[in-house]
Amino acid sequence: MTSIAIIAFDGVTDIDVFLHWDFLNRPLTMFPEAGAVPVETAEVEGDSNSGDENPEEESGEETEAGPAPGRDWSVSILGTAPRHFTRAGLELPTHGTIESARDMDAVVVASGPLTRELMNDAEYLARLLVDPQDQYVCSQCSGSLILAGSGILAGLEATTYPTAREPLEGKGAIFVDKPLVTHEKIATAAGCLAGVELDRWLLTKLIDAETADKCIDSGQAWGRGIESIYG
Repeated sequence: MTSIAIIAFDGVTDIDVFLHWDFLNRPLTMFPEAGAVPVETAEVEGDSNSGDENPEEESGEETEAGPAPGRDWSVSILGTAPRHFTRAGLELPTHGTIESARDMDAVVVASGPLTRELMNDAEYLARLLVDPQDQYVCSQCSGSLILAGSGILAGLEATTYPTAREPLEGKGAIFVDKPLVTHEKIATAAGCLAGVELDRWLLTKLIDAETADKCIDSGQAWGRGIESIYG
């Protein structure tokens, strides 16, 4: 199964989570015949599900999930708590903790004001262990600061949100004024909408260029890609 994690935290920039959540799920939502692998949100003490604890017992019918055909694909949101709150105040449930990122095929670190603290938080960085030797490691805007804090960007060209340039360089990265900078299995994107091209790059690596283009073009404005699918 191909698994992707989006790393979130309190105050995370909304679009930097939801843009990736949408586009990186399009290999399933656009191609339902590929089959989805559901992800469950993290359990929260005191939370309950719906009013029906066991709807299968009430109906008297048992349902059995069959194997998902085609592509095994999973996208999850990871954090340090069962839920975080975005910068705009939305409650964001997580599917697991950041320790799980090490087991993913790809990781996208989102952005937000807290990245300035997390980049120097030894305990946090020790929990978020990622390795670009055997997984794709990506960042959106100031999410690059967390990668830099981990030492992953030392000596490499990278990009970030303009206000995060100084702390990025302070961790040994070489700032480049570009929307997307890639180096083998590492990618950094600057500017929220640069996430579109980051996702195109990542989907190309994980699947193929044709599928990536279809997924990304389906979200473009008319005349900039969507007509190639629906025109």
